[in-house]
Amino acid sequence: MILFLQLVLPEYGIHLFISLLLLAGGQWTAFILNLPLLIYNIFRYANRPIMSVPGLYDPTEVMNATEMTRCQREGWIKLTFYLLSFFYYLY
Repeated sequence: MILFLQLVLPEYGIHLFISLLLLAGGQWTAFILNLPLLIYNIFRYANRPIMSVPGLYDPTEVMNATEMTRCQREGWIKLTFYLLSFFYYLY
């Protein structure tokens, strides 16, 4: 639970905040580029497994090879997105 609160919620909150700033600033291209990941984050959080503590990963499924592969792929895609976004914002 602590790890979830320290990593996932701030990531989602910061991404939502940046998206709202882009929308308020009229940066339509950057906002539209951020919109798919924002929608995915909302979908992912809304469809998280039902457990006694909040979290995105079910402890009984997280060590499953297919689940681990999917989670790693998700992490690499997000890392690539944030890296490309950084250079886009820098430009």
